Parts: sequence; C-alpha cells; structure tokens
Amino acid sequence: MDMPPIKKYIPPVPGRFLKAVYLTIRGLYYHGSRYTCPICGHSFRKMLPGGFNLPVIKEKHIVGAGRRNNDICPFCQSTDRDRLIYLYLKYETDFFKKPYNLLHIAPEPSLYHLFSHTKNLQYHPATKYAEGFYYSTKIETADLLDLHFDEDSFDWVICNHVLEHIPNDIRAMQEIFRVLKPGQKAILQVPYSPQLEKTFEDETINTPTEREKYFGQFDHVRIYGRDYPQRLKKAGFIVHQIRQKKDFKKITNIERFAVNPEEILFLCEKPSKTNRL
Repeated sequence: MDMPPIKKYIPPVPGRFLKAVYLTIRGLYYHGSRYTCPICGHSFRKMLPGGFNLPVIKEKHIVGAGRRNNDICPFCQSTDRDRLIYLYLKYETDFFKKPYNLLHIAPEPSLYHLFSHTKNLQYHPATKYAEGFYYSTKIETADLLDLHFDEDSFDWVICNHVLEHIPNDIRAMQEIFRVLKPGQKAILQVPYSPQLEKTFEDETINTPTEREKYFGQFDHVRIYGRDYPQRLKKAGFIVHQIRQKKDFKKITNIERFAVNPEEILFLCEKPSKTNRL
C-alpha cells in the first residue's frame, strides 16, 4: 500500500524528542523560585513526589527510602540523592576541575547526562543490564561482583543505591576497592536505618512480596544499619561520613536544593600504598 502523500513529508518523531518536549512543558508548569535543581539549573515552586510509603520504612526510619514530597526535579528528573552527590562533588571537591577517570555504577539519568558532557572526565558508565529501556544500550555492561577493569584504574567510583540489591555486598565493595586507585575515592550510598545497630538481612526472605515487607523494596536484600561503615572498612576502605550541616563548607541554605537533610554521604577512600605498608 502506498503511503498517503502528506506522510511523505512528515519525518518520524523520535521518542527522545517527545520526552524532551514533555519535560520542558512540565518544568514550565512547576516553575517557581522556592527550589533550585543544581544539576539542570532550573527553579521550581515545588519538586515532584517520589518513593514508596511502606510500613517498614517508617518503622525502621530508613534514610534514603520512603515517600518524599520534594524528591524529583520536574525537568531533569534528578532525585534528592542525585542532587546531594552533585553538590558535594561541585562545591567540596575538585571533581569538575581536574582530569579524572570515573566509574559510575548503574548511572542515574540526570548524572549520566551531566557526566557524559563533562570534558575533564574519562567517563565509564556501567550497569549489569543495559536493556535499552531505563539504561541506554550504549552503557557498558559490568558485573559488580567481577568487574572486568584492571586494578587501580579509577580516580572516582560512584555507586548510588546499588549495594542493597546485591546478596554478596562485601564482594562488590572489594571489587570497587580493587579498581579504585590508591588515594582516590568512591561515593557508596545506600538506604540505611540509624535505628538498627546491625544490618538486617535474612536469606530466607527471598520473594518480592517478602522483601518489600521486610526490606522496604521488592528487590532489596537487606536494611543497612549503623554498622554500614564497618562493612566498608572490612573491604579495605577508609570511611568518611559527610554530614550536610557540618561538612558542606561552601553552601549556604542547602535546603533550597531539595535534598534530604538526614542523608549522610559515605565517602570511601582507598589508602595510598605507603599507608598500607
């Protein structure tokens, strides 16, 4: 069947273009001055809600989980934890000023877009499944339990809310430690409960329904407790807990960026070889 004449002159509209139009319109609808997304630079009267309301999240007071009213940027879709990482890297480090080799595990779309256009970075986004839906098929596939990168390869590793999905999280931490250069750093964020002295995990809780009930998400395998830094130290890291009010020296009124005020940044450093002798 011949194509109707008018369709010959109408190019196909790619999904990415439609998404960009939608996000632009949505950003305009929420435009205001109360909050600013530091990643895309747009300001809004409010952010979009995100996350889930589940009893265990409230009961255990899991930081980094649960429903938040001002979570998602209407324009670039960054979450509060994406913005916190960006703010720390931008204002408290030289991350955007020096040539660095960055491994980004399971990259968040907003940070992926930013880092892939940052000229000083040799950027390696990687995920276990690059299925072309949430992650682009251009993103490298990598198994966090057996990374194919050489030892001492990266200046920075960012792994944001991934370890809680992995049964053998210590092995994953050890692999991140292995590929990180001596003296360099990783940001390893997880949801955690300050109420729990020890991380709660149970291999017999293994169905999506049970995991949602006990861990707060259908694909989580634990709730990290106050011993999370000790697990990181077990993998070899020096652990710095970065607190917003105490350790963010160059930002005033951090609330305007709609970050979770309770969230701690877990900054993990691989000791230099001289320090390990």
